[in-house]
Amino acid sequence: MLRFLKVSTLYVTGSEKRTVNWERSEAHEPCWNMGTSFKMSQLLRNKIRHQVRVRRIGPSLLLPIVVWSVLLLPLDHVQSKAIKTFAGPYIAFGHTFDVCPSENLHVLNIRASHFNPFRPFELQVLVGNATFREDMMDNFWSQVHMAVRSNNQWKENAFVFNFPNVGCSAIRDHVPDLYRMLAKQSGASMDKTVPCRLPAGVWPFKNEPVNWSFPNFPIMPYGRYKFRVSARSNSNKDLRSLSACLEVDCEVIPRPS
Repeated sequence: MLRFLKVSTLYVTGSEKRTVNWERSEAHEPCWNMGTSFKMSQLLRNKIRHQVRVRRIGPSLLLPIVVWSVLLLPLDHVQSKAIKTFAGPYIAFGHTFDVCPSENLHVLNIRASHFNPFRPFELQVLVGNATFREDMMDNFWSQVHMAVRSNNQWKENAFVFNFPNVGCSAIRDHVPDLYRMLAKQSGASMDKTVPCRLPAGVWPFKNEPVNWSFPNFPIMPYGRYKFRVSARSNSNKDLRSLSACLEVDCEVIPRPS
């Protein structure tokens, strides 16, 4: 009984593709093991005829090379925006404004309109009032604690700032637009050459637009913060007794160009 076995092997060497056709005749011999490496002497002894056919690379192999060349060619011409740095020009806005425990000598009860990220330059609007039981002057010790939001939790006391022997002027210098609103309602002077004083009284805010800019405050990294400001009178030696306390959930985002 005569059996014929024909195997075609295709491989690429350099820029050439070689096709090797193996043909073998067998007479009652066990089937050829495909994993066996035959030497030339074995090939001749077992009457294996081989034909090596060499041909150049055809269109079927050239097409993938051309496609990849077209795809990779424009990579050095890609134009994209630069990645924002961690801090720089910013827009700040508030989510919530909550009064924290104190003697409530100076209370800011306000609520801000929703910030629209698609209209970042549209100012938030405040409603509420400021209630001062006594005049606010520069006879206060103030402190700011800032917690930063990270991994869905607050990192307390990430930043701490102290403002000794200030009060009224701290608002005027660091939050000038809020001071403008208070001065508008209370009649306080906007002149920085005179001592700063916000008189006692209840001063309402009715849809007052406010610009949350802080010209003399350190530029903070972009992110979400819990801003807690507290104040006590310099004459009060009890550090736990606060005359005012306000906690703000706020955010600092890159200012669009």
